[in-house]
Amino acid sequence: MKPFQEFIVPIAGLSAGLHHYDFVVDEAFFAAIDYAEIQKAKVTVKLTLDKQDNMLTLDFELKGEVEVPCDRCNEDFMYPIDSHYSLYVKFGETFQEEDDEVMVIPANQHQLDLYHLLYEYILLSLPLRKVHPEKTDGTSGCDPLVLARLEQLTVTEETDPRWEALEKLRNKLD
Repeated sequence: MKPFQEFIVPIAGLSAGLHHYDFVVDEAFFAAIDYAEIQKAKVTVKLTLDKQDNMLTLDFELKGEVEVPCDRCNEDFMYPIDSHYSLYVKFGETFQEEDDEVMVIPANQHQLDLYHLLYEYILLSLPLRKVHPEKTDGTSGCDPLVLARLEQLTVTEETDPRWEALEKLRNKLD
């Protein structure tokens, strides 16, 4: 059995109209992907597939959480995911991605492999900068020891008083 067999949706033989699918993306999903940055996750995916004569409309609703390293303190934490994506699949001669939301597949294709799309949608649901959320009292959720060490290592630039005197002189001339 392929590791992503449960993420394959048959489209041949489906009647026109709405079809609903539920998937769970967890550690096994990411363990089967060699280059995955995420190792722990629990994301439920609700897929609504609307089959029409000449195209498919896929609406993905992702909810759950994934473990990511904090960009500030490098400690892992669970980041919540709550996102929605739509994909329009048209039938044509060959496979082609027209843009982020439109894909063309061969008309004789019998199934859709969704695992790569789900992986991309989960990654797109994450912000560029991932940091611990603040605690209820307004303090950082990051490791306080790491934050203290970062504060010690922060370089503060002291201005040479000679430059200040030259700056004053320059301002007088202007």
